[in-house]
Amino acid sequence: MSKQPPGTPGRPTSRVSFAAAELPGVESLIHLIQTDPYSLPAAKQLELLTAWERHSAWLESLKLDALGAFSGPDPDIDGAINVGSPSVSDQTQRESDPHAVEDAACDEVAAALHISVGTARHRIAVARDLAHKLPETRRLLRNGLCSYAQAMVVSDECQLLTVEQCARVESTALRRISVQTPQLTRRSVQRVVTAICPPRPADALEEEFARRDVTFVRVNGVMATIYATLPIPDAMALWNAVTSLANRDERPDDPRTMAHRRADALTSMANSVLDDPDLPVMQGKKRLDTQVVISLETLLGANDDAAEIVGFGPIPAHLARRLATESDTWRRLVTDPVTGHLLDYGIKTYRPPTALREYIIARDRTCQFPGCNTAGWRCDLDHVVPWTGTSEGGQTSADNLITLCRRHHRLKTHNRWRVSIHIPDEVGLDGSVETVVRWTSPSGGVYERTRTQLHEPRTPTTEVESKLAAILAA
Repeated sequence: MSKQPPGTPGRPTSRVSFAAAELPGVESLIHLIQTDPYSLPAAKQLELLTAWERHSAWLESLKLDALGAFSGPDPDIDGAINVGSPSVSDQTQRESDPHAVEDAACDEVAAALHISVGTARHRIAVARDLAHKLPETRRLLRNGLCSYAQAMVVSDECQLLTVEQCARVESTALRRISVQTPQLTRRSVQRVVTAICPPRPADALEEEFARRDVTFVRVNGVMATIYATLPIPDAMALWNAVTSLANRDERPDDPRTMAHRRADALTSMANSVLDDPDLPVMQGKKRLDTQVVISLETLLGANDDAAEIVGFGPIPAHLARRLATESDTWRRLVTDPVTGHLLDYGIKTYRPPTALREYIIARDRTCQFPGCNTAGWRCDLDHVVPWTGTSEGGQTSADNLITLCRRHHRLKTHNRWRVSIHIPDEVGLDGSVETVVRWTSPSGGVYERTRTQLHEPRTPTTEVESKLAAILAA
């Protein structure tokens, strides 16, 4: 049994009261760790929860300190710390070296924490802001009086302000932050920011228009929702277009509702656009295709394992077979049932490019830097061992090519990051081979990404093997 730290109250309820009354720190954290929530009455369980919330904020502040220390501050530009904007040194470096990667610390943080570069960039921006522009917000977070979400809101709303302007915001807008939700905190900060720096009407309008966006969200196994945030005139134009097409397609014997017809009209508009021969070339093809990942057994009907739409997720086997065999606008990716690796890349494409390029994009699916999810068709194909045109250089082959987005291609080629491919000598217990893409940063950090398996490997059962053999024999 562990020894209690000095001054620790003996009873669980006393521990909670002690931790809730103190500023977050190591001693009070130990009290919380040693408290079993199931031993407390309901009121004390709630008090324990709020105490943990305060200590979570304290730990977030310590994590932000570590993040800020590693990434370093942005230099002062005209009296403002322009977090998230190119610094003078970055601009000078890019002018002398067009291949330089802006703020490469983001990439190493992303690789180390297994997050995207965009998420890492945003966290670093918050860390820099709290360290150099928002000391009061940092103090509140350190004392558990605001959450990380609230600190992030303050940082986001103050990103274009000078240090002096941030001080005015903090002195006015944060008085009630300890009892506010992040949404209410944002409103409080926005009101003060607007009063300090009232935007001209045209600027405000352009700022609102800059929020336009289209997002894709999975709903369930076979459905997805697309959200569009648009300026009102554009939204009305889109709505009127799909409504007009829906009314045009109305027939007395049509069982579809108005909502169904609008959805079908929008799909029809999209397919018409994708058929346009003047669309720009992307990785050698005019039209983006939708990829259906399906094991050979499932494709042949030997089992009903779930398949997958790349970028969407699992779908039922019967839907995957239908899409893989009946549609010219979908591409099937057939995989080995044991290893999960790619066996065959279907040929039902619109203006197919070279087989090797298609194979690499299909195999890798995304950029092969740890944590980067840039789609393969938007990436460059990079030689891991540089191609020299001689026997000493790398080959233009599937074993030596990977997909890299432009940022991480530059990171490898011009910014002293090294990448290598490692294939284990032994296969796994399930027969799989996990090829590893290994990155080494200029600071010596090593980060790995396992090459994509298009489905989880498994060992086929005797029954499935018999079915597969019968199908292949027929």
